[in-house]
Amino acid sequence: MGKLLKYIGGLVVVGIVIGIGIFIFISLTSKKLVCESKEGDITLMYNDKTITGYKANNMSFNLDEQQKYAEQIGIDAYLNEFSTWFSNNTSGSCKK
Repeated sequence: MGKLLKYIGGLVVVGIVIGIGIFIFISLTSKKLVCESKEGDITLMYNDKTITGYKANNMSFNLDEQQKYAEQIGIDAYLNEFSTWFSNNTSGSCKK
């Protein structure tokens, strides 16, 4: 039983390390749209097709829904639309 628990614990640690590695890889290889305002900040990470992730401070963001929308209209159109929305609804702006 002790060996089984050590094995399972080892798998959990390996899984966590792999997850962190994937997150770092995506963060380093993605392009970024950085939007900052006094109301909150959001950074969208994206590739040529869709949004790959985000970081937000005092803002909410539905990644699944926004990914679907970005894929429907194209990532460039999405980023332009998001930047316009952010500027119109906050005191800030976005930059790539």
